Amino acid sequence: MSSEILNFTEPATVDESIEKYECHEYEPVSRTNLNSAGEIRINIELQDLFTHPAESYLQFEGRLTKADGTAYANNADAVVITHNGLMHLFSQITYSLSNQEVESLYHPGQATTMIGLLKYPDEFCKAQGLNQLWVKDSTATAVIADNIGFAARQLHLIRKPTAKGTFSFIVPLKHIFGFCDDYDKIVYGFKHTLTLVRKSDDDAIFRANAAGAGKVNIDRISWFMPHIIPADMERMQLYKTIEAKATLPVSFRARQCDTITVPQSTTFSWRLSVKTSPEKPRYILVGFQTDRAGNQEENPSLFDHCDLKNMYIMMNQERYPAVDYNLSFPNQQFARAYYEASRFGEKFYGMDPLITQCNITPVDFKDLYPIMVFDVSKQSERLKSGVVDIQIKAIFNNPVPAETEAFAVVISDKMLNFHSDGTKMTVVY
Repeated sequence: MSSEILNFTEPATVDESIEKYECHEYEPVSRTNLNSAGEIRINIELQDLFTHPAESYLQFEGRLTKADGTAYANNADAVVITHNGLMHLFSQITYSLSNQEVESLYHPGQATTMIGLLKYPDEFCKAQGLNQLWVKDSTATAVIADNIGFAARQLHLIRKPTAKGTFSFIVPLKHIFGFCDDYDKIVYGFKHTLTLVRKSDDDAIFRANAAGAGKVNIDRISWFMPHIIPADMERMQLYKTIEAKATLPVSFRARQCDTITVPQSTTFSWRLSVKTSPEKPRYILVGFQTDRAGNQEENPSLFDHCDLKNMYIMMNQERYPAVDYNLSFPNQQFARAYYEASRFGEKFYGMDPLITQCNITPVDFKDLYPIMVFDVSKQSERLKSGVVDIQIKAIFNNPVPAETEAFAVVISDKMLNFHSDGTKMTVVY
């Protein structure tokens, strides 16, 4: 056999820049009620730490029960926690460093569902996705025999020989925040704060009418943050950087979500109120939901096409896209819109479409996940400075049904700096 193939003279390269890498657990501040409306705050107070937020995660433990606290029946009750349902338990989630907000996401249930459907490959829900409660529905019904995702979550929660309804799931922070998704570096010298604003359980539960009302009791929330001990040479260099009062640039793609009630009309115009300066929008995702809020018999992780005919984005007189869509979902005319949605992972994350398949099929796009994706990353010079005014324009073939909400996720470039005063770091915009 060739010596070039079996070369025992050169040792394998080993990264020895890190001496120790361990996750530490942090819990909410004392006397926090995990199951009533209000803030749940988790602090990492020690500032003399090297941490790795990109690999941190939340662990949720609790139980899905009937409203009176008793267990659901093993097979008779068709009830589950909604797909991505842990995010539907909160109205806002915020990440702060030394009391300076880095990123805040409103409506995390809808926002992370929209991004996740476009981001995760189809195989994700067959393995690690289930540990994250990411098993998307295959139909709109709460019927075990028809809905593959519903059946998988029900098996995981209710159809257990013991401890019916108990759960333990993990949600990586990169699922929630663009900061954690993009900034894969070690952070030093900050107090970390995670704030989750609890809301009603209703959007986190999806059930058939016969199952009866339910509730989600969270028994425990833990934030697991990796602590790093660099090797001596690396640590010395890091301390020199801090003592030199260096300023470190930080860039990532922040996520913001806004919502509005859509009028019962065939036209719709919406000026977004999300902050877009100094951040520059790169992608805008839009989805509609009709009468899905606060109702356990409706699924808030599904979206409705509302017989959309055309939609475009106006950014300071620049239009995206330039050519109308001319959609007709009932007549299967949505190929261009699906094409843009299916390419999000390829364009945004650099995924190879021949290896990793989109999470949404054309049938799913029509019936369950009609998410409109607008690539606004290529901008003229006049949009690259100053405040960007974003308007969403839509036309429908028929009047929009009552109780319809529109959700828009804006993904923008965000720049900030970590500045050292010689001993500790601060966030500077």
